Amino acid sequence: MSETTAAQTQLRALLSSLPDIVYILDEHGIFLFLNESISILGYQPSELIGQHFSLIIHPDDRPNISRDIVVERIRRAEKFPEIPPKLFDERRSGDRMTRELEVRLLHRDGHVVYATVNAYGERALNIPLISGLEGLAPQTVGVIHDVSAMHLYQESLEESLAVKERLLREMHHRIKSNLQLIASLTHLQQLDAPSKPVEELLRELEGRVKSIALVYEALYQSEKVDKIPAKAFFSQFCRTAEETLERVGSKVHLRLHADDCTLEVDRLVPLSLALLELLDKAYVHAYETRSETTISLLYRCEASGARTLELRGESLSKMPPSSILNMLLEQAGASCEQYSQGKTESGCRLLFHSSS
Repeated sequence: MSETTAAQTQLRALLSSLPDIVYILDEHGIFLFLNESISILGYQPSELIGQHFSLIIHPDDRPNISRDIVVERIRRAEKFPEIPPKLFDERRSGDRMTRELEVRLLHRDGHVVYATVNAYGERALNIPLISGLEGLAPQTVGVIHDVSAMHLYQESLEESLAVKERLLREMHHRIKSNLQLIASLTHLQQLDAPSKPVEELLRELEGRVKSIALVYEALYQSEKVDKIPAKAFFSQFCRTAEETLERVGSKVHLRLHADDCTLEVDRLVPLSLALLELLDKAYVHAYETRSETTISLLYRCEASGARTLELRGESLSKMPPSSILNMLLEQAGASCEQYSQGKTESGCRLLFHSSS
């Protein structure tokens, strides 16, 4: 046996033992060589040699990975893309070769096989190590790695996560509905309250239950179950607070400005209860003085990650110490900094601490 024949035999044995598909294409995208791993797609090498590679590519993927189609599209656009395209019939080599091209292949029976492709341009296979290529002009050498198992596992994880999110949303919805029922019963009990102090206690309880229910309603409606848009939440919170805290004879106007960022869900219940406690003091002050008051709620998210929530308005800098408020602020990871700069420039600034 000649040295060339021995080398060919050894190389074919090596290529046959590889679990990945090895292919060689000519300048027209025709298969010149395939190792035995093409059986992953239900073919024997001899059945595809002489056929165009598009035969095994999913129709929807062909326009994005076929050199002739991609190059023509770039030519018409008269602009080369910022990210070089990845091609199944790659002609470039070195740093410009195609790496980790994700593609859908078609099995002989029609089902989809998910794979990644690494390919490079080759024009110097003039040593006849692979018999049958003598005199031909190979242009592309590529390796196809089957990732169907990993893809199916990823799909399974995503499906499982979607199911858990649906269940979590349903849980939030049920909790919200139960809390609204409790709030409605509490409201009805106020009508039969034996005294004014009892009525006020029931009124406070109704407001707190509604505030908690609002958090679960926001979680149910949010696109992400662990994040709530600040602007939408505080907008709804202000409407709920006005409905709950309004007293006959008081005139309190709530104004909102919130940055377009998200809120930490774990802190939202104590935060909303703390805000309700603060606003209640403003409503009581407006009722007792029969004055018209404007309260501004401003929520800011800094680029550094710092967050502040500020309430501005008369009476907010004159609040007596409250163990309930302090406890709620502590659970919300915030501290209250009261300030006063004249009658109209006063308020309470909530500074949030790191959750880490």
